[in-house]
Amino acid sequence: MTQGSAGAASSTAMPTRSFVRLIAALTASSMLGTCAISILPTLAPEVARTYSIPAVWVGYQFSLTSACMVVSLLFLGTASRRWGAGRVIQAGMSLVGLALSLILIPHVAALIAAAVVMGLGYGLIMPANSHLMMRFTARANLNMVFSIQQTGIPLGAILAAAVAPLIAVAAGWRWAVGGTALIVFVLVALIELDRASWDDDRDRHAQLPRNPFAGAAIVFASARLRNLSVAGFCFSGGQFCVATFTVVALVEQLGYGLVQAGLMLSLSQLSGIACRLLGGWMADRLHDSIAVLAWLALSLAIFGFASLWLDADWPLALVCLLFAGYGAATVGWPGAYLAEVARLCPPGQVSTGTSGSLLFTNAGKTLAPLVFAVIQAQTQSYSAAYGIMGVLGVVALFALLCARRVGAPARAGDALGHSDVTDNAAPLKR
Repeated sequence: MTQGSAGAASSTAMPTRSFVRLIAALTASSMLGTCAISILPTLAPEVARTYSIPAVWVGYQFSLTSACMVVSLLFLGTASRRWGAGRVIQAGMSLVGLALSLILIPHVAALIAAAVVMGLGYGLIMPANSHLMMRFTARANLNMVFSIQQTGIPLGAILAAAVAPLIAVAAGWRWAVGGTALIVFVLVALIELDRASWDDDRDRHAQLPRNPFAGAAIVFASARLRNLSVAGFCFSGGQFCVATFTVVALVEQLGYGLVQAGLMLSLSQLSGIACRLLGGWMADRLHDSIAVLAWLALSLAIFGFASLWLDADWPLALVCLLFAGYGAATVGWPGAYLAEVARLCPPGQVSTGTSGSLLFTNAGKTLAPLVFAVIQAQTQSYSAAYGIMGVLGVVALFALLCARRVGAPARAGDALGHSDVTDNAAPLKR
């Protein structure tokens, strides 16, 4: 069965046990992948002390990881067609586990190598996840299912922010990294139990595209996708600035302890989970993902400019409010965003089109932390650096309003008003 024909198959509106296992596995892959790329930022003060480097340099390390995600998306974003989405997820997670293992080598060069391998592996996961969710999810529940699966990202950040510092304080930061690597490899093995039924649509004769920018071409061919992807750039950049610098900013500028700062980051991620689920539910009920994303962009702008006045005199409650707001604005977007991208992709090209859109989001991950680090280095102020969040929010809001003005093509019988989706998902084999 091809992805393009998947939508024509019949499906029950209620998820089967096999479908629940699928979404659980996809959520776990997002959770552990995000935990892996977030673990160094949450341990930045300890890791920097070990390697005798400035803690803010973790922003450069993360930008390298994000740049390698882009390389992975360009050249392997359509690998699901040839090898199967389940196998591609296993390959990506294996590379993530390898990267965590490299971090354990006591040399700065190992951190650079780990960043490269981590980016290549993580870049494989999301297009394959989208392929499977579009194939097996009833379209009326698409935003909600994408949002549920995407909770794995903030859950992974919480796991890194809340648990890793505790392990680091008790036993050393390498135990936290090594334990995460072990869990990643366990997930790779568990995926094999159901992988064959997920990958029965693969085409062994399919060729990887000669044009690595095929996904980008899909995005540029649609004005709505172009504007949506610009907003994705901004949301993703803001999200990873928060994930990368919250702990080190609270420790170095506000004088918080490592564990306390990690808990603050966890608070922002919990807020994001709640907003992500609420946003997905609202987008399905309103049939309007763009409106939900626009409200998040406005919130990002407000909280970003408010943080220009952040200093050590702020009461704890106000700091909690700020970072909870950041979590809602920068973590709540991917479910509604990816569902909207998948709807707008041409039939049979969800993986390719998603890869193209993710080039924008990963560019945001690469550039925003880099700019943040440069501003902090020049001003010696994390508050000034957080001002970039307000700018990102304004740009995202403008792009979304443009996307809304363009509108989406419709055809008769499409209840959601999009031409690229069908009403049913393919039945998932037990």
